Amino acid sequence: MYKIVNKERLNESVTLMDVYAPHVAKKAEPGQFIILRVDDEGERIPLTVADFSREEGTIRIIFQIVGATTKRLDMLNVGDYIQDFVGPLGTPSHLEGLKKVAIVSGGVGGAISYPVAKKLHSMGAVVHSIIGFRSKDLLILEKEFEAVSDKLIIMTDDGSYGQKGLVTDALRKLLETEKYDEVITIGPLIMMKFVCKLTEEFGVKTMVSMNPIMIDGTGMCGCCRVTVGGETKFACVDGPDFDGHKIDFDEAITRTSIYKEEERKAFDHTCNLMKKGENFNG
Repeated sequence: MYKIVNKERLNESVTLMDVYAPHVAKKAEPGQFIILRVDDEGERIPLTVADFSREEGTIRIIFQIVGATTKRLDMLNVGDYIQDFVGPLGTPSHLEGLKKVAIVSGGVGGAISYPVAKKLHSMGAVVHSIIGFRSKDLLILEKEFEAVSDKLIIMTDDGSYGQKGLVTDALRKLLETEKYDEVITIGPLIMMKFVCKLTEEFGVKTMVSMNPIMIDGTGMCGCCRVTVGGETKFACVDGPDFDGHKIDFDEAITRTSIYKEEERKAFDHTCNLMKKGENFNG
């Protein structure tokens, strides 16, 4: 079992945990993920490696409380144990040779893009980061991004912090004056879709991180399939990073919307059981 050694609430719906998993920490790289199971009756869920410490043997995960399993995970505290913690899975982000990069993330996508920005910064690359949120209350990882970015732009939909507007507004201004080897964008599918449309205008290579439904993490179940350049790929083994200009975003959005509706129903069911003091599996 895997001990929780640190827990922080980043905002009302997002939690950070550091988990002691030395064998995973020894191999982890930016862009990879783990699959965990809270207890022996729980489902398997994938979570991106938000950071890691090989010296301390810890893996950092950041998750949004959106369903039954993340609700159960959030109920654990420092000193508690997670039943299963498998990884690292997926292909690490390909960052070698990049000298100047724009990183665009939205919401909890920042938990995925931060280790990428951190690695690029350590390699000596120029990193321009744009992080976007609906409002100031949802802001996460500002100090962390400041530490690894040569330029940091914060966008909020309502203008309650940073600049008012969309991440694509800030990116357009940068693309008009800056030349990047690559743009890396991570966040909601609809956001990544429009970031890729924008970068196509400027002819800039763009990588996205796809996080569809995953079950086994080995490519056998086929649930995490995405269409890339007309071919079927599996995010858990071929990705999660792909060329954003080749992704069929409309298909991915449709598949995800179906899953989210089912997850919402499961979450509501779990909350009702908790209020009644019943077992989660009731």
